[in-house]
Amino acid sequence: MNATSPGWMILAYWLERGVLFTLLGLSVWSVAIMIDRFKYFRGLSGAADLEAARRAIESRDREALKAWVGTTQHPTAGMLRAAMQVNGSEATDRAVRSYMTEQRPVMDRGLTVLATLGSNAPFIGLFGTVLGVIKAFGGLAESSAEGTQAVMASISFALVATAVGLFVAIPAVVAYNTFARQMKAVNNQCDWLKDLYLSRF
Repeated sequence: MNATSPGWMILAYWLERGVLFTLLGLSVWSVAIMIDRFKYFRGLSGAADLEAARRAIESRDREALKAWVGTTQHPTAGMLRAAMQVNGSEATDRAVRSYMTEQRPVMDRGLTVLATLGSNAPFIGLFGTVLGVIKAFGGLAESSAEGTQAVMASISFALVATAVGLFVAIPAVVAYNTFARQMKAVNNQCDWLKDLYLSRF
């Protein structure tokens, strides 16, 4: 690309590279979210002995349950803490739902970004490819036979944007599905212990 190129070709040139840099930045953002969520859910997996909570509830041992709740950081402990502060099935159910609504943004932090990247990164990459192809054919129209090889190389480079878009999107989709499944498992654990608690207390 040189100073004699038409303005639209220069614009396409910089937009194409802007798309690539945008995709690389989104990739870094995606990886940062994956690491954060991996640490969060990994911490939850070792944070609670749910069998101890189940035994305390089934034996109606409120003191043992209080002790378990006080030493555990798992969302189920907070849920049971909220349930133990009220009396009656309806009040307990409302307290639990309120707590889980409060905790949802903590559990699904960043998942919307992963879902958005998984859906849209390929289209961003495709946009970069279209810009590159437009630029390449514009150069082909202006070039001599000797410049054809350079134009083909330009088209090849344009396809890189689509590849990078897929490189960003595929891991984001896999990570989103994995973390969404883990979040659903935590919610199921909370529902299970809530129902068990209501049936005993």
